[in-house]
This record gives sequence, C-alpha cells and structure tokens, in this order.
Amino acid sequence: MGIRKYEVKPDYVTAPGETLKETLANMDYTQVQLAERLDISYKHLSNIINGKAVITSELALKLDYILDIPSSFWNSLEKNYQEYIEEKKQEELLDGQVEWVSHFPYNELVKLGYVPKIRDAKEKVKQLLKFFGYSSFEIMKKNMDSDELLAGAFRLSVNQGEVNKYALKTWVQIGDNEIRKIDTKDFSKETALKSIEELRSLTLVTDPSIFIPRLKEVASSFGVAVVLVPEIKGSKVCGLTRWLSPYPKAAIQLSLRYKQNDHLWFTFFHELSHILFHNKKPFYTFVKAYKESEEEIFSDKWAADTLIPPQKLSVFLRKGTFTYESVRVFADNIGIHPGIVVGRLQKEKVIGFDKLNSLKVRYKWNE
Repeated sequence: MGIRKYEVKPDYVTAPGETLKETLANMDYTQVQLAERLDISYKHLSNIINGKAVITSELALKLDYILDIPSSFWNSLEKNYQEYIEEKKQEELLDGQVEWVSHFPYNELVKLGYVPKIRDAKEKVKQLLKFFGYSSFEIMKKNMDSDELLAGAFRLSVNQGEVNKYALKTWVQIGDNEIRKIDTKDFSKETALKSIEELRSLTLVTDPSIFIPRLKEVASSFGVAVVLVPEIKGSKVCGLTRWLSPYPKAAIQLSLRYKQNDHLWFTFFHELSHILFHNKKPFYTFVKAYKESEEEIFSDKWAADTLIPPQKLSVFLRKGTFTYESVRVFADNIGIHPGIVVGRLQKEKVIGFDKLNSLKVRYKWNE
C-alpha cells in the first residue's frame, strides 16, 4: 500500500531571543555582559530576547565572535522566525477574507482553467487574489469602486437588469490575462479600414478553429487585440472595447453570449466601430443594446451597414421573397454568410425569430 505524502509545516518556530537566552544560560553569560560586548544597550538586548527587536546581520556577526556560534545560524533563525510570524499574520488575514469567496464565480474559473479545483476556503482566497493580482479583497473592492471601466458598465446596464459587478470584473480580468499574450502593432485606422473586406469575408468561414486565429491575426495587424471569453454568469455582457497601455493599442473582448454567428459578427463590427470612430474610452455591449447614446446608435448602424450594404438590402427587401434559397443567393451575391442575413431580417421584423434559423451557425465553448 502506498503512503500519500503531505507537506508538513510546524505550527511554531523557536524565537531567536529564546535561543539566545538559553545559550547565555548555558555559557554563564549575563545579559549585561553580552550587551557590553555587543556594544548595544541592555534595553535593546532585552528587546531582542523578548522578541521585540530582531537580530540583524551585523549583530549575528558579533555573536559569532563572542559566542562562537556561526552568524549563518542566527541569520537563519531570525529569517525563519520572521517568515513564520508573517505567515501567521497572513493566515489571520485570510481568515477574514473567506467571506469574499462567495462573491466570485470560483467554479466557473475552475472550468476555464484559471484556478485549481480545491475545497479549502482559505486556499480559494489565495487563488482568487493571485488571479486578480491584489493583496486583499478590500483593496480590490476600493479599486473596483473607482474604476472608470467598471463604473461606466454599471451606468450603462441600469436598464438591463442587475449586473453582478464581481462576475463582470471576473470576465474583464480573464480578458486582461488573455490580452497580455497577444502582440499587436500600433493602432492604424487606415490599415483597419483597408482590412474591412477581409474581415467580412471571414463570416463565410464556419469553423472557429480557422476563422478565430485569422480574425486575431488581421486585427493585431492594425493594433487591436481580439479575445473571446465565455460569458460569466451574471455579467450579462456581449462585448467590450477598451484602449490599452502603452497607447496606441486597443482590445475587443467578446463573450459569444448568444452563440450564433449573426450575433458574434454584429457585436465584433459594433465594437470595432467604437475603436475607429469614437473617443478613446471603454464601450460595453450588454444583453440588450444600449440606445441612449449617439455612439451606440452610430455603431449599431455602422456594423449593420458594413455587414449588409443598405442599398443592396433595400433591393432584396422590395422583392419580398424570403426563403432559404433567396437568402442564400442574396448572401452569396454580397459575400457574406446567410445566417447574418437571417439575423438582420429577424431584427428588422421582416421574418419571425423562429424562421430560417437553420441557416445560422451555432457555436459552443469547449469544456
């Protein structure tokens, strides 16, 4: 039978002062005598023995001369003791942080591979703090409250129902982690506009393993990092556009919330519009389109018209025939996937949301 190995950590270490006190007793030295030979005050030595002051490397060298005990011994003793004290403090701090764990979607992060699957609550605290890059949740909460990126999201989402700010923060953080892995050129509006037709043509590719790498490659060539991050329950977000440091670089983060190609590509071009034409500030797309700003209205129209030219759509609508075959022919003529045409017809209420859906492509996240 095998024996499982566990890391064993002692629940105590010997304080350097205690060891020094025992050493003096064994060598018939008084504390007064040692203080004189160390050239320090009796009070300072008393503080060392009582754990109120540390044995510095200078004092460790002097103790080597006086007591004939290597300085490395005293340095190691002090180091181990201070680490033990700090670990105890951290354990106490972690105890006070455990209640925060319930705010965050730990199990979802486990499924996505960002944190390990564990049961111990304090260990979950450690893993979450490492994931977000904070030393405490109080500091993180304070940062979230003053974060313009998140504050803007909460303002925009008022009419969408309650957005879980911790879920949204988690989704954004995953995006940040993935964005760091992408190298992009400096942003070029000219190059981006020249890339529109190639980006449109990617809608014809239905295999994500093919079109997603190419989408990222094309976008990075004009200074935009594209990342797809599964929606975190409660975040209710479809997309996010933000500018990066060092400027000029930007990012588009997509959740693939509706898992259909018409929504995916509309959201992408909507977010791209913000980067191309609007002030360098973050923009969110939530469950329901936010229509109260000119920027959102503009981006909706630009995305729709870029995917399906309005003049050609008008001609198609006037014909009044919307069958599987007519949609396929029209989509082929304008060089776009028919599922996107179906989505537009449904959006314009030309056909019902239950019509022609088999022309759309549906995706799912790999588990």
